[in-house]
Amino acid sequence: MNLRIAARLAIARIIATKTRSGLTMLGIIIGVMSLIALVSVAQGATSGIQDQFKGLGARNLTISGNTTESLTIEDASEIAKLPGIDVVSEQVSGNATASSENASTRIRVIGVDVDYETIVEPDIFAGTFLANTDFAQDSRTIVLSSALATSLKVDASIINETISVGSTEFTVIGILDDANGFGNQGTAYVPLQTAFRYFAVPPYLNTITVQTTSEELVPLVTTNLSRLLSSRHNITGDRDADFTITDASQLLDAIGTVQQFLSLLLGGIASISLVVGGIGIMNIMLVSVRERTREIGIRRAIGAQQSQILTQFLIEAIVLSLLGGIIGVIIGEIVAYFLATLGQWNFALSPTMILASLGFSMLVGVLFGVWPARTAARLKPVEALRFE
Repeated sequence: MNLRIAARLAIARIIATKTRSGLTMLGIIIGVMSLIALVSVAQGATSGIQDQFKGLGARNLTISGNTTESLTIEDASEIAKLPGIDVVSEQVSGNATASSENASTRIRVIGVDVDYETIVEPDIFAGTFLANTDFAQDSRTIVLSSALATSLKVDASIINETISVGSTEFTVIGILDDANGFGNQGTAYVPLQTAFRYFAVPPYLNTITVQTTSEELVPLVTTNLSRLLSSRHNITGDRDADFTITDASQLLDAIGTVQQFLSLLLGGIASISLVVGGIGIMNIMLVSVRERTREIGIRRAIGAQQSQILTQFLIEAIVLSLLGGIIGVIIGEIVAYFLATLGQWNFALSPTMILASLGFSMLVGVLFGVWPARTAARLKPVEALRFE
């Protein structure tokens, strides 16, 4: 009996017992569906996060102070003199309470200079970002993140109207298109000098953002920045640096590592369902061997070899698991697509994951089909013919 005939007989047997075959495949279907859906969601969500970080710019470097007095305006001025640097932007931050006519909430106020928009290129939902004229002394203009606008229960109609930040009135000139919030706090952007007047203490900065002239210069500029700041801050010997330099590639690498771990974790959890499905296949195949004992005896009596009986039952187990795997892949991708649509992240369709899932489901069929197949093949013809 060749494999084609054995496969045809296996499919005919599955069709003849549709209900039982369907219930047997259910464990494999659920396992593969869970595996595909969970891993696709993890990959899609991570891909969306990576796209957002790529928006920071491959040429950008972020210098963060480890204390509130680590970085100063003078540091930023000296950094701007280094070769390979195109733009330098200074930022400070502070906390405050913002109030509109409809709501009140705690916010994070970010003070930025005139070059911030050039480096970050924020997306605007309504109004504008801070213009050159807004950086005049004590210009009380403010741009809200979309998260903050939602928290304050305001929309585009708030443009050119005022809100209270602390005890000071600020004119809203724009709302961002993305939610740049910190935890549960919304974020607002004001001119740097205004932030120094109301929310921060000069000359100390929280962050300095640097844009290099090209991506290739990022490693060199990073080294030069570290040397300059170490020298200015007297960082010698075993003393830990009071600043941290981060580039977009480091963030993307960290996100990629988390995505791999998350995919393995979710895949491992979903694989448990596949093992349960395999146990179901083994159970049903053992029942099938008992039901078909006389059939096996007749085949053995007319010359069928043990290897042929084993092959037929093993192929039935593999076909059951493979059909279940195919159905599980289709349903899993549909579920992943709808979850991606609802969650507004990227839909990830991984051919490698699909092939791996189908291969795993076939492996389950082989592993859990061997015992029933061997049991059938080792039946003695005379005893099988006598079986009632």
